[in-house]
Amino acid sequence: MQKPRSIHIPFISILLIIMTAVAFQSCSNAKKVTYFQNVPDSISNSYTISEHTYVEPVIQVNDQLYVTVQTIDVKPSGTETSTGVANEKNSTYIVDKNGMIEVPLVGRVNVLGQTTTQAKETIRGKAAKYYVDPIINVRLMNFYINIIGDVTRPGKYNIVDEKTSILDALAMAGDMSITGKRNNVMLIREEQGQKRFVRFDFNSTNIFTSPYYFLRSGDVIYVEPLKAKSRSATTDYSKDRWLSIATSIISLFALTYTIVSQSNNN
Repeated sequence: MQKPRSIHIPFISILLIIMTAVAFQSCSNAKKVTYFQNVPDSISNSYTISEHTYVEPVIQVNDQLYVTVQTIDVKPSGTETSTGVANEKNSTYIVDKNGMIEVPLVGRVNVLGQTTTQAKETIRGKAAKYYVDPIINVRLMNFYINIIGDVTRPGKYNIVDEKTSILDALAMAGDMSITGKRNNVMLIREEQGQKRFVRFDFNSTNIFTSPYYFLRSGDVIYVEPLKAKSRSATTDYSKDRWLSIATSIISLFALTYTIVSQSNNN
């Protein structure tokens, strides 16, 4: 009776199996951290997408407005006798419950529900009674956002430019950490006394078309960490990682041994 022939798998073959498994794992991790994966990976093919239309925020009660009134000359009927910048030392005003601010030498001005662009024109109309060709600047001083979760620099950020997007905000915070979930970033916004929760997938360019792409004062951005990072908060992540690697290697050797045993039995 002929002895079954033994089949031996060289060590190099086992090593190749392990390397293939590691490569697949690396590809999986790369897909989790890469932005805008739907953009063609070719410099010869351009890709375009339109941003959602930006809508200026409107002024609300208790907003803080930075207002400057500048002029080259003063009209004879005006009460100011000097030229140059008016009210430079006290140029921040809080919108009262009636939507009014009181600008010295200009008077009370209703700015409630207006954008800063519209408020400039409203104040300019009143200032023109006292100043020649007044130059008005209006800016929201209490425009802020909160960025929390798995980012490099979480915290509260005061925003100078009202036209700030969620991408701009993450750049301010130093980008998401490598363990941040890019396909599940949450935006929390207060609308009409209620909290609205919106999720973004940064693996896709669809974020640019979202009506929540541009931020509003008080928005909260939360970057959720991957499950591995979450576990590391209560466990020794380095031990957990090495245990996972060791388990994978043992599993691969066990699979290889099973294949060899079955081949020998046949």
